[in-house]
Amino acid sequence: MRPGTCDIGKLSNKGHVLIKLTRIAAAIVLSQAAFYIRTAAAEAETKLPVRLVKIASAQNQTLNIIEIDLADGSLELAHLTPPDYPKRDSFDDFIKRSRPAAAINGCFFDMNSGELVGHVYRNGDREIEGSFSAAFAISADNKPVINSIDKLGDVSKYKLIIGCVDILMKDGKILVSSKADLVRNGHNPSRRNDIYKPARLSAIGAGPDGKIYLIATNSKMSIYKFVQEVKDHTAITDLLGLDGGSSSGLYFQGQVIVKPARAISSVIVVRPVPIVPEMIAQR
Repeated sequence: MRPGTCDIGKLSNKGHVLIKLTRIAAAIVLSQAAFYIRTAAAEAETKLPVRLVKIASAQNQTLNIIEIDLADGSLELAHLTPPDYPKRDSFDDFIKRSRPAAAINGCFFDMNSGELVGHVYRNGDREIEGSFSAAFAISADNKPVINSIDKLGDVSKYKLIIGCVDILMKDGKILVSSKADLVRNGHNPSRRNDIYKPARLSAIGAGPDGKIYLIATNSKMSIYKFVQEVKDHTAITDLLGLDGGSSSGLYFQGQVIVKPARAISSVIVVRPVPIVPEMIAQR
């Protein structure tokens, strides 16, 4: 080779080698970054103040109970409907969109229209108008309250109010001991929809410890037996019934514990509180 010249072929080969090495190094860095992100996410998930407890009750039935503590402000409870409500959606799609730590199906809905039967308020504004006012509410200081809406007082004092049909237990007293109680609450049984028959059941509860409880069964129980089992085996004192039967669903950190057999109109989710830009800037 003459002085002042270069072998383009050799230089090109070296360049290709450098590019390959750079790509390999970049892939390793990205892989490690992804690993650390997954690990950090998993560690954060396990540290969330939410846990699943399974309680064996009579006749080999199980109460699946998710215990949630909102006290430290890391979690929020939200009520979600499909983007095209009142059309219904699958439980799986609700979970994919919201990516919660835990979730349970919402209240009863009209099978034809998909409209919910209970009122829903968010920060004092009514989002959904229903016919029933038995309610689960979250106060401004993240305390759960179960009562009729007219007994909650000023609705603007609550972050969220979810209306449904039956308060099943209040202050430790069971309020549904017969069919007459359910009829009095507003249920109108039919051959197609009869909640008096044993079925999978779901409910949301509160206790004197200020925690929230999402409860669902995998097997069929009568509503009366269900409430009695909750009273006998947990510290829950107040309990609001949610939709049951084919609508009953429960999810916990990546696992569907109870899967609805049909599309539903709403879910109640528990998820990490979003980090807003102002909070990031302050760190």
